[in-house]
Parts: sequence; structure tokens; C-alpha cells
Amino acid sequence: MASVRVWQFFLFMVIHSLLLCSFVKAQDDTRADDRCGPNNLAPNGEPAKCKNIPPFPTCCQNNGHCGWDCDGIATNDDIKTGALPKPVIEAAPKPVYVSNGKYRSDGKCGPTNPLEDGITPAECDPNSGYYCCSAHGFCGSEEEHCYCDTCVNYRPIKIDGKVRSDRRCGTGFPLEDGTPAECNPNSENPCCSKWGYCGPGDSHCSCPECIDYRSGGGINFQKETIIPFDTSKVRSDRRCGAKFPLKDGSASECDPNSPNPCCSQWNFCGPGSDHCDCPTCVDYRSAEQKVQEDFVGKVRKDRRCGKDFPLPNSSEPSECDPQSENFCCSKWGFCGFDADHCGCPECVNYQNLSKK
Repeated sequence: MASVRVWQFFLFMVIHSLLLCSFVKAQDDTRADDRCGPNNLAPNGEPAKCKNIPPFPTCCQNNGHCGWDCDGIATNDDIKTGALPKPVIEAAPKPVYVSNGKYRSDGKCGPTNPLEDGITPAECDPNSGYYCCSAHGFCGSEEEHCYCDTCVNYRPIKIDGKVRSDRRCGTGFPLEDGTPAECNPNSENPCCSKWGYCGPGDSHCSCPECIDYRSGGGINFQKETIIPFDTSKVRSDRRCGAKFPLKDGSASECDPNSPNPCCSQWNFCGPGSDHCDCPTCVDYRSAEQKVQEDFVGKVRKDRRCGKDFPLPNSSEPSECDPQSENFCCSKWGFCGFDADHCGCPECVNYQNLSKK
């Protein structure tokens, strides 16, 4: 009996060690600088993988950087499940974008961060993982760096048929002939969301304003009645406000039932906080629409947070979901998970608060 117990204990310790090693390995298979592949080893000594950042698939690009352009490239989950063959990632090729050297070593950019001459606005290196300049003057590759009205993407947008390389789509992002950009129905991002992004899942494919291009011609899922709006007050180029008047001289507006319901301080109709929440922004939606479209409890759907983005009809700040991967609110009012979001004096860690 004693020998049986010894063997049972030994077997338990072996299984526990294997599980622990597997957990540690999973934690150490990515890099903080978002590089990946056989030329960029992770802390565990193996080729680095890419962090899973829902809802978009993330995979290793041919240049050794993690990114969202996953067409024809197997993601971590694909490799794990065998859904696609593991791609052969060769040595990072030479840069395919033109770099002019007009960028700073501290990662800042824009007119508020000039070069050494004190005049020329700094740019972002298109061959790095931080190729967009945000409205706040920082180089990066996330939504707040690339997709605001004053953001600048230094990687040129390529058009393949009716599909843009930056995954934007819909009437807010027309092609040269004026028709809406579409999504590749054979890619991992076949649907256009109400916010104008190509992607997978219900948030891109099954909302009332979403378009699923997998049918061949595109299906618009109208699941609810849209309140009529006077479209004669809306310009086709998404411009709005008194600086872009209508024929009668009145200020042009934005359609509250469209993907671009708010007029920004730069006089563009669009979604999200950059268009809806600034002091001079005009949100043409009803209070009911705002709550339904922007919030889940006290958490905004666009990752904005803090006192500058209060809850509806309240001065109480919006929060970050402590159960999500973006559980900290940065001083800039964005939910995230790294030191810039969790480690500053003004940052709020809602994961820690939920444990109290």
C-alpha cells in the first residue's frame, strides 16, 4: 500500500510539473516589442509568437513583426488547431516602405514634436511596428494612433480591387470612384462593421449596419427599424458643421443612424470619442442610442475611459472591464494592459479595484 501511495504521489508531481511548465511556457512565448518568428526568440528560447488581442486575429508578418494583416498567414490558434499549415517564415525582408529619416528617437511625432530644426514635424518610421502618428503626437500602430481624423499613417494604403490594406471599409472610406471600400470575403476579416472596420464575428457581421461580403454581393443585416433622418442635411464627403454649410447656408449635419453619427472638432462625421466627445463635437444621436451603442454597463465599447469620458447623464467616469485584456485606464483615457496604461500615477487599474 505504501508503495502505491508513493507512485501516486510521484505521478501527481510529474503531472503538476508538466502543467506548470506549460503555463510558464505560454506566458513566455511572446515578446514585449511585438516582434516574432524564428529570428526573434521569446524568453522561453523558442521563436516568439504574437499576443492574442481580441476581437481581431493577430499573426506574425513576413517582416518579423506582429500585426493584423493575417490574409494567407496562419494565426497562433490556427497553428495550434491545425486549421492552416504552419507558415514558413523566412528572414525579415528588406523594408518595402520608403523611410525618409524624419523621425525622433523618443517615438514622438507631429507638429507639436518637431525635428532638430524646430520647424519640421517629426514623422513615424513606416518600417517599424509604430508607423502611425496619433492626435497626441505619439507613434504607434493601434486604433488611437492610426484611425482618428488627424492621425497620420506613414505606410501607404494599397487597394486590391475594392479592399483597402488598412482594413477600413464602408461609405466613410470610399475608393477613388466614390464607391464604398469593401472587405475580402475569402479572408479572416470578411465583414464590415458599423464603425468601418473589416473583421470577423458578430460585431462585424451581424449588427444592423454590418455588411457580410461572404454572400458575394454583401448582406446588410437590418434587424431593427432605423429612425428616419433628414439626409438632405448630410454631405456625401463626411464633412459637417458651419464651416461646411449647405446650399441654404445652414450648417451641415451627420446622420445619427449611420456609422458616422457625430461631427468632430475637425468637421468630420465619424464614430467614437474623437468625433463625439470633444467640447466642440456634436453628437446627433438620441440618449437611448448613445447608451445602446457606446456602453456595456460602465465600460465604453471604444476603449475610452476616465473623467473625460463620463457615464451617460452623469459626471462619474467610465471604467475599463477588469475581466478583459484592457483592464487599466491610462492618463490619456484609453483602456489597455501595459505600463503606459497601468503604471503611471494617473492610471487606474480596475483589476486591482475589483479585488478589494
